[in-house]
Amino acid sequence: MFENNLLSIDHIPKYQDVELSDLHKDYKKLVILNTLLTIIIGLAICCLLFFTIDDNEKFYAIIPVFLGTIWLAVFSLLAYKKKKYAFRQHDVIFKKGLIVQTTHITPYIRLQHVVIKQGWYAKKLGLATLAIYTAANNFSDISIPGLTLAEAERWKSFLLNRIQELNDESER
Repeated sequence: MFENNLLSIDHIPKYQDVELSDLHKDYKKLVILNTLLTIIIGLAICCLLFFTIDDNEKFYAIIPVFLGTIWLAVFSLLAYKKKKYAFRQHDVIFKKGLIVQTTHITPYIRLQHVVIKQGWYAKKLGLATLAIYTAANNFSDISIPGLTLAEAERWKSFLLNRIQELNDESER
């Protein structure tokens, strides 16, 4: 017989109490490389603006580009420390954000696809990103960077097995 009992807010587990794991320490090297590339591109744009605009107002174009570049660089260096994750029995949690903190909680029953991604420098460092997709959209719902390749492969295997178990249970 179908039952739909009332729940008390006090009986719902608090996700804030879950101890989240930090990303791998080598992920900082990847963030630093991305920051340096951002600074180089920003300075190149500033130089291009300096030599292509002849007016005295060229600094009105250069200064915002320069400040924006510095802001992006500092922001990414500080924000990577706030990225944390946890895998629980029924869901995965990913927390990120420096100014605005966002916590994504995705139940395994909604998972459709799991992908491991590696850029060239991440591959050199032995790091990977685990992208977790649901049926809701084409973009990954959770993308956990800074895992070792071995960790990412183990988590991918765990998630795929868990998806299969949940599908088998729902067919009964």
